[in-house]
Amino acid sequence: MTTYLNPSDTQPAPKISEKIIKNTIYNTIGKFWGILVVLFLTPYMVSRLGVERYGIWALLTSLVGYIGFLDLGVGGSYVRYIAEYYTQKDYSKVNFVINTGFLLCLGLAFILIPTALFLTEPLLIFFKLDPSTYPEITFVFFWGVVIFSLSNATFVFGSVQTGLQRMELTNIVAMVLTIPYALGIILFLEFGYGLKGLMINTGIMWGIQTVIDFSIAKKILPQFSFNPFFFERKMFSELLRFGIKLQISRLSQLVSFQVDKLLITYFLSVGMVTFYDLGSKITGAIRRLPLLLVSALVPASAEIFARGDKEGLRRLYYRGSKYLFAVSAPLFFFIVASSEMLVNVWVGPGYDLASSVIRILSFGYFFNLIMRVASSIALGMGKPEFEMKYGILMSVLNFSLSLILIIKFGFYGVLVGTGFSLTLGSLYFLHLFHGYTKEPVRNLWHWIKKPLAGAFLVTAILYLFNRLSEAIVLTNNKFAGVLFIGLEFVVFLVLYFLILMRLNFWDEFDKDLLREKFPASKYLFRK
Repeated sequence: MTTYLNPSDTQPAPKISEKIIKNTIYNTIGKFWGILVVLFLTPYMVSRLGVERYGIWALLTSLVGYIGFLDLGVGGSYVRYIAEYYTQKDYSKVNFVINTGFLLCLGLAFILIPTALFLTEPLLIFFKLDPSTYPEITFVFFWGVVIFSLSNATFVFGSVQTGLQRMELTNIVAMVLTIPYALGIILFLEFGYGLKGLMINTGIMWGIQTVIDFSIAKKILPQFSFNPFFFERKMFSELLRFGIKLQISRLSQLVSFQVDKLLITYFLSVGMVTFYDLGSKITGAIRRLPLLLVSALVPASAEIFARGDKEGLRRLYYRGSKYLFAVSAPLFFFIVASSEMLVNVWVGPGYDLASSVIRILSFGYFFNLIMRVASSIALGMGKPEFEMKYGILMSVLNFSLSLILIIKFGFYGVLVGTGFSLTLGSLYFLHLFHGYTKEPVRNLWHWIKKPLAGAFLVTAILYLFNRLSEAIVLTNNKFAGVLFIGLEFVVFLVLYFLILMRLNFWDEFDKDLLREKFPASKYLFRK
C-alpha cells in the first residue's frame, strides 16, 4: 500500500525535530561561510601559484586522501556511537569510544607515515612530473600525510560536539579558524613560500583546532576522561568493524571525487587538473549546500533508533528527502544554465573547460544527493553495510568507466564516466535501503518529480535567455557580472517556488513550519 506523508503523520518527536532544525541552521551558516572563503581563495591561489603548480597542489591533496584511506574508516564511527551511548547516559562507554578511537588512529599513523616515505619517489615517476619540482612535492606530500594521520587521531575530540548534537560549537570554531587560515595562505604565498607554505599553514591550523576541540570536549562533557587505560578491546572491534564497512563507501567517494585528477594527470597533463579542480569546486560547493539539510541526521537518527521509534525514522526519511530534493534541484539546474558566466566572474576568461566540468558533473552530483537522507539514517541505525556495498559498486564502476572513456574521448570522457557512475550507484543504494525498510521506492519519486519539473522548466527559459541575449558578455566585468548572476538567481528561485506552489508541492506541515521559522512567509501561505 502506498503511504505518503499526511499532515498528522509528519513530525518526529518535538525535541528531535528542534535539534535537527537548530543544528541544520548552524551547519548551513558554517558551511556557507567556508564555501565563501574557498571561492575567495581559489582564484588568488591560481594567480600566485600558476596553472601548473596549482594543479600539483590539487593532485597532492588527492594523493594524501588515498594514503589516508588506510586509516580503516574508524573516524566515521565516532559520531554514531557517541550519540547512542550519550543518549543512554552510558558515559563510561563514551569514554571508551574516545580513548580507544584515539589510540587506534594514533597507531595507524605510525603505518601511514612510513608508507608515505616509501611511495613518494614511485609516485613522482608514475605521474611524470617535472623533476625540478621534486623537492617541493616531496616536502608537501610527506608532511601532508603526517598532518592527515595525526588529525585522524585527534578528530575524535571534535566528534564529541557532533555526537552531542552541539553543531553550533562546531561551526563557530570552523568559522573563526577560517580567518587565520586564509590570512596564513595569503602571507605564505606573498612571501614566496609556495606549496611548502600552504602545507606549513595547514599544520599550524591543525594544531590550533586540536587544542580547541579538546577544550570544548572537556567543557560540554564533564564525564570525559582522556586516559589510555580506557582502551577496550570490545570497543576496538566495534569501531573497526563499523569503520571498515563505512570506509568502503568512503573509497567510493574518494574515487568519484578524486580519481579523475589522477587519471587526468597521467593521461593528459597536471595543468589540466586545474581546469577540472576549478569546475569541480563550484559543483562541489553547490553539492554541499543541500547536504546541510541532512548534516544533523546521523546523530538524530541514532537517537531515534536508540529509542526504538521506527515510525519516527520513516517520517524523518520522507520529510528530509522532500526538502533535500526541493533545495537541490534549483541549485544544480541554475549552475548548468549559467556555468560560463559563473566561471568568467570567478576566475576570469580563458577557463572554458571549467564550465564544461560544471555542466557534466552537475547531473551526477544531483542524482547522488537523492540517496543522502537514506544514507544518513542507515548509519544512524547502525547499518553501514549498505554504504559498503554501494561503495564497492561505485569504486569499480567509476574507475573502470573513467579509465575507458578518458582513453577514448580524453578530458570529457572522464567527466561522463564519473557522472554516470554517480547516478547508477545512487539508484543501487536506494534499492538496498528500500529493500530493507520495505518502503516502496515509488514513494520517493512522488517527492522528486515536482522539483525536477519546476527546475527543468525555469532552466530552459534561463538558458535560452542567456544565449539569445549574449548575457555572458556582461560577466567580463566582475562587478556587473556578480550583480547580473545574483539577479538571475533571485528570479530563478521566485519562478521555481511559484511553480512548486502551483503544483501543490507544499503541504500544511511545510507551510506551518515556514510560518514559524520565517514569519514573512505567512503572506505566501495564507490559511
